[in-house]
Amino acid sequence: MMALRVIDSLALRYEPVILLLGRLCIGSLFLMSGINHWLDLKLVSHFVAGLPGSANAWAMLASTIEVASGAAMVLGFRTREFALLLVVFNLCAAVIGHPYWSIADATARWAQLIHFWKDIGLAGGAFFVLARGAGPLSVDRA
Repeated sequence: MMALRVIDSLALRYEPVILLLGRLCIGSLFLMSGINHWLDLKLVSHFVAGLPGSANAWAMLASTIEVASGAAMVLGFRTREFALLLVVFNLCAAVIGHPYWSIADATARWAQLIHFWKDIGLAGGAFFVLARGAGPLSVDRA
């Protein structure tokens, strides 16, 4: 019980720094991923090949969403709007990019199951940013 009070006290005292660190963690992941996807669109285009239109156009859109949202999270710029975009993006990425339920091979199915739930978890993190906002150490609050 005492430990919980200490943790609560520290979280409240250092909330601005904790929010900044959370944004830096989630933002840097999307920024790095988006840059890598832009440098090699084939990393993404095979996931969206079944969608109508050009797979390269979908890959460019996905990469742009990752880079823009990642940079916005890092800076704390229009944070809630980009967090909402990341929620939608990750839920779509989970369903479109990792349909584990349609894969017969057990090893490949397991790998896609992991990636599916990774995207669901990232959507969960984006939900937290959406709910809490950027915090005081951000462009939004400057």
